[in-house]
Amino acid sequence: MQPADPPSAADISAVAMQDAYALAFAASAITESDTPAPDAADGIPCARRIGQPMTRCLISVAHEAGDSVVTVTWPDGGTRIIHFHDGKPAGSDSSDEFRFTREGSLNMIRIGVSERFEITDQLALGKR
Repeated sequence: MQPADPPSAADISAVAMQDAYALAFAASAITESDTPAPDAADGIPCARRIGQPMTRCLISVAHEAGDSVVTVTWPDGGTRIIHFHDGKPAGSDSSDEFRFTREGSLNMIRIGVSERFEITDQLALGKR
């Protein structure tokens, strides 16, 4: 019997995006019920590696002329910087592909095939 080939990066990415959409629908239901958004002191949902469940990452936010820079600190060390421009995620300090989807005020950000972040407008932009 021959072992199966491992899934491709495209297959992994497709499954991860489907998971992100499902989480977004759950998050929008919570947002619509007037439950307050989590405080930045609690961190944000994040994952660094393929197949890793979401965990919490600490963040700090700097605002300048309507734009924001969110610095995410991984639980195991290191940081990722995410830029917001005109109220939307705009890029990061990584050379890997940057993409995002929005559900209500929740930004689901993916960098490369493995990094995932969920950042609300309230945290990134200071909006209520």
